[in-house]
Formats: sequence, C-alpha cells, structure tokens
Amino acid sequence: MLDREKSRLITQVTGDAPMGRLMREYWIPVARGEQLKAGAAPMRLTILGDKLVAFRSPSGEVGVMDEACPHRGASMALARNEPNGLRCIYHGWKIGADGLLRDAPTHPEHLPLERLKTRSHPVREQQGMVWTWLGKGAAPAFRELAFTGLPDDQVITATAVVKCNWLRPMETLWDVFHSQMLHHDTNRKIPFRGDNYFSNEGRKTDTGLMYDYPEMLVERTPYGFDLVNSDARKKTSGHFVLPFIQFHTIGPDPLEDKALKISVPIDDDTTLLWSVVFNRHGPLKETGFGLTNLGRCADRNDLFNNLKRGAARSADTRWNQDREAMERGDSFSGYEEAHPTLTLLAEDNYVLESQGEYDRSQEQLGPVDRALVEGRRVLLDALKAHEANGEAVGRGVDIPGVEARYILNEEEAAAG
Repeated sequence: MLDREKSRLITQVTGDAPMGRLMREYWIPVARGEQLKAGAAPMRLTILGDKLVAFRSPSGEVGVMDEACPHRGASMALARNEPNGLRCIYHGWKIGADGLLRDAPTHPEHLPLERLKTRSHPVREQQGMVWTWLGKGAAPAFRELAFTGLPDDQVITATAVVKCNWLRPMETLWDVFHSQMLHHDTNRKIPFRGDNYFSNEGRKTDTGLMYDYPEMLVERTPYGFDLVNSDARKKTSGHFVLPFIQFHTIGPDPLEDKALKISVPIDDDTTLLWSVVFNRHGPLKETGFGLTNLGRCADRNDLFNNLKRGAARSADTRWNQDREAMERGDSFSGYEEAHPTLTLLAEDNYVLESQGEYDRSQEQLGPVDRALVEGRRVLLDALKAHEANGEAVGRGVDIPGVEARYILNEEEAAAG
C-alpha cells in the first residue's frame, strides 16, 4: 500500500505539482496528426492542466501554443489560421507555428517583435503523432523509442480519453495478473494469444475458471524499470520508460507487431491514453495485430467512440455492463465489443474509472503486485532526483532497442 501523501505526489500533475514539473522535462505526445487539418480552426486541448491549442497552418506546418493570447488572454482557439501563423481576432496579434511573433498591430511598427513573448512550444511530428515540449528553457533532444524512427506504414496509433488519473492505466499494465481474470475470455479469443496465453493446467477458481499463478520479477533500469512475468505457459516482459510509457506484449511471434501505451495526463482526473502498435521488420500486415484491431476502428482519435454502448458510461449503468451475458456464461466481465482490442479497452478502462477516488493506503497487495510496488518507487525516486538537482531520469538514455518480449515455455526450453 502507499500512504496518501506519497500517492498524491505521484498522481497530481496540475499547477505547481512536483509530478507535473517532472513531466514537463520530457517530450509529450498531445494529438494525432490527422486531427489537425491544414488551415482549419485550432484544436483546443489540455495537457497537465495547461490550456493549449494545436493547429496546422495552410502550408502544413504544425504549432502548439497556450490557448490564452499573450496580449490580453483571448482564446487562440478563435484565431484565424492564416499563412505563417494564428492571428488573434481580438487585437490581431499573429504568432507563427515556429513561435515567432509575426505581427502586433497594438505596437509601433519599429518595435522589435522578438521582445514580446509568444507562449508557443517546440513541436515534433512523426508517425502520425504530434509531440510538444512544455518545459522551461530550450527543449532537449528528442528521445528516440523503438518506433519513432520507423516509416509511417510501420506504425499505427490511437487515443482514448479515460476518466481517471494518469497513473491508473500504468498500474494496470504493471499488474499483469489482472489479464488472467478480467481478460480471461478476451485473451482466449485474440488470435495472437489464444491457446498461447493459458496452460489450462494451472489453478481453478471455485467456479472452475482456469488461470496460471505467475512469478513476478522486477529490475530497476536507467530509464525506469523492467518486469518479467512467468507462469506455466509463458514468460512475458514489460518495460516502463519514465515518465509515462509502458511497452507490453501482444503475442509470441518475434516478427509480429509490438505495442506500448503512453498515459498522458490531461489533468488530475482525466487521461489521454495512447495505444501504439509498430513493426520493426516491415510495413504493418493486413493480418497483423495493429491493422486487424486498431486499423478497424472508425475513430482512432477517441477509441471509446467505437464502443457499442460507450457514450453513456457511468457508475449508474455499471459502465453498461451486460449482466445477462455474464449469467449465460458468454462473458466473464460482462463486456463484449466488435473485436478483442475494443473489448480489452472497455474491460480495462471501465474498471479503472470504477475505482473513483482511489485510496492506495487501503490496498492489500500480494506477490503478483511486485511490479506495481516497484513502479511507484521508481516514480517517487524520480521526483526526489528532480527536486534535488533538476535531473529528468532516463531522458537522455538511448533506448530505441527496448521492446517487450513474449516467450512460450517450450521455445525457451528448446533454445536452452
């Protein structure tokens, strides 16, 4: 369990919260590139509680800036998207995607415009993702990850807006054992897992549900920590990369697609959860995990918009849980969507939202929660390092080779 003060330290991000200050030391993905149309109205977004706008100029250049115009605070979401920048409709200030002030009708013509601050932020766009730097001073070098150097046809992305604190999606990825229960039926239906996920020789619940009790190992790394989950059927690894990235497994084929999640805080109570699937061996295949799952979603800007009954999700409707399907034995969790990835999304995130104001001091953890405990320690230690000397742990570590692994036990034995 974690006492309330430490829980607050690693969850709260808005205002001058220490975790928010730490996260601003890293590049943050804030929008999918397709959401920004050339010359269209700016897109309002909130990251770490900061009100921002993102836009694509008529010539295609992407910019991110504070929503409040630096002159008198009018919303730049109302601005004209003109060549070379956004022009505030209040007094006509024009700010380019590069952060340079192009025009300030409120000031004399001879005034050097570089004297006026614009509140814009450095931007990097690749693989359909728009990243920005919200920290103070010059932006650091962009940290390359396993997918960031790949061609666009080898990466697919999607986002979901989840009604919970940013840390909960990370914790459910560290909590590998929940997949044996919550996703019991779903994992059996995923072609890339199926019979490769359960041994069918492990334990049983008192109602006959089969599962494999695992051994969890964790190891601290320069960028965060690694976890290894071993059970009777498989050994899977995961990698947490500070401050909000988790690489996780899909299936055992080493040439198949790989995956990760990025849990970006919108504010203290809402999260922009990224799903990224990539293949370092070539273009994503029509039969691969990425295209057969994320690729089938009509709306990849918010995956919840693809769910059958997702619009009115709330505690009052049990997040639209189908109790009749549970009683028939058709679904362990009561959630069944068009394809397994959406079912996993519903199962995970409805449970996360159901936790409400989650008090970690009341937890009763077990051996399977070892990665959960280590993840929280890593965050607390990273906060201490940042508060002590401004260090952003792992930001400069070269990690393009880090990705999750999934090894079936008989393969491991044959290799040994």
